[in-house]
Amino acid sequence: MDKDAYANYIKNNKKGKKPPMACAVCGEDTPKLIEMHHVDGRNNTDWIKPLCKNCHFKITSEQNRLSPKVRSSEASLQNKRAFNIISIGALLRELGDRLINLGMEMTVNV
Repeated sequence: MDKDAYANYIKNNKKGKKPPMACAVCGEDTPKLIEMHHVDGRNNTDWIKPLCKNCHFKITSEQNRLSPKVRSSEASLQNKRAFNIISIGALLRELGDRLINLGMEMTVNV
């Protein structure tokens, strides 16, 4: 995070002020770009995380590779577990890619 980005972050997160909602993967905090992602699908849980439209699309696309029958609230326990693993894996892959890219940028700037 450069000095200007850090200064803006501090300004927006002063004591007593609610921090802006940001994408759990990339940190995007433009309110119009933030969507709530159901980690285990809308039918299976209320577990939600804020994601920007871009990250949300990537993760949901991975979830949608499974048929609606497998993703439904009526799915077997094994299918629900498989869906959960795929959902979390897709989220972790996006986070991992971001961390790798950040680490590579840090070594270049040293």
